Amino acid sequence: MTTITKEDILQILTATDSEIINFMAETAKYRENNLITFSKNIFIPLTEICRNDCGYCNFKKDPRDPKAIILKSKEEILLDLKEAEKYGCTEALFAFGEDADEEEIVQIRLKEYGYDNMTDYIVDVCQMTLDETTLLPHTNGGNYSFDDLKRLKEVNASMGLMLENSSKRLMELPAHNKSPGKNPELRIETIENAGKLKIPYTTGILIGIGETKEEIADSLLTIRDIYDNYGHIQEVIIQNFTPIPGIEMEDWDEPSFLDMVRTVI
Repeated sequence: MTTITKEDILQILTATDSEIINFMAETAKYRENNLITFSKNIFIPLTEICRNDCGYCNFKKDPRDPKAIILKSKEEILLDLKEAEKYGCTEALFAFGEDADEEEIVQIRLKEYGYDNMTDYIVDVCQMTLDETTLLPHTNGGNYSFDDLKRLKEVNASMGLMLENSSKRLMELPAHNKSPGKNPELRIETIENAGKLKIPYTTGILIGIGETKEEIADSLLTIRDIYDNYGHIQEVIIQNFTPIPGIEMEDWDEPSFLDMVRTVI
């Protein structure tokens, strides 16, 4: 199979309407069938507290917000899982803010539950999911050390972390300038460590946060290179920024439909 180059990707990312149709037709030649597969899952945010403060985020909550999820108990989580079973869900997607246990309020809650840190807690939550339900755990909780990933591997069917973009320049923009965990070097290291451990993995990019076409191409090639080295990436998400009232980037333009089509191709 012909290796796609950066120039090839840029040609697609800058394509006109008619050129896009031609590219789509060419891509369709590689499709083996018309089947669309999906995993029926339940999304469970364990906490809405996060050390990062991304300019596009509407997930993170202030610890002082009375409506914020500080840390769900195992009893609450199990109720959610049992409800998901009734609807035929097969996967439990556990999401939470990165290094949430750096916040004192989360630390206090962890101590109340009998845990020292979020990794200990999520390992136990995943084990509970395997022991008491028919669902398979999938953890997406930010950057992890090699040793933490090794522990999580034992209780997860798969894991994930969005690369978002491989360019450190975006750390200077509102999207990431208050988010140390979005440093692409840290995220690439986490994704590579998951590959070394052969953890089935989901990653992807986020478009519309100030990146250039060249940076999109570089990010996609970075993901390809990691996959070529380790073969563990099973899904690549192309996610679009959406402006929402109240976020720092509420006045930014969102990517167009054509931008999404170009990037997916």
